[in-house]
Amino acid sequence: MRTAKEKMAAEYVPVSERLPGPVGRVASYPARVRGFLHDVRLELRSVTWPTWADVRATTVVVLIAVFFFGFYLGVALDRPFAELMNWLLKIGKGLVR
Repeated sequence: MRTAKEKMAAEYVPVSERLPGPVGRVASYPARVRGFLHDVRLELRSVTWPTWADVRATTVVVLIAVFFFGFYLGVALDRPFAELMNWLLKIGKGLVR
């Protein structure tokens, strides 16, 4: 014969299933967060992390690309367009007088 404690354990239904609607969703929030964090931890264990040499190498590549494109956009494109706009504004200023 089962004890009262065993009967309660066998008949236990989580609060989120006993409560209807939004109250049940709110009541199940801690369990859902715990499950999510558990899944995240399992997923992070299967990640292949880069070595420090890989991190340094890709950082150098990114920095070189940033300086190159910064120079290209700043000097090769922006400066000529600025001069063109100044020239057009000088012409326009002469037409208004």
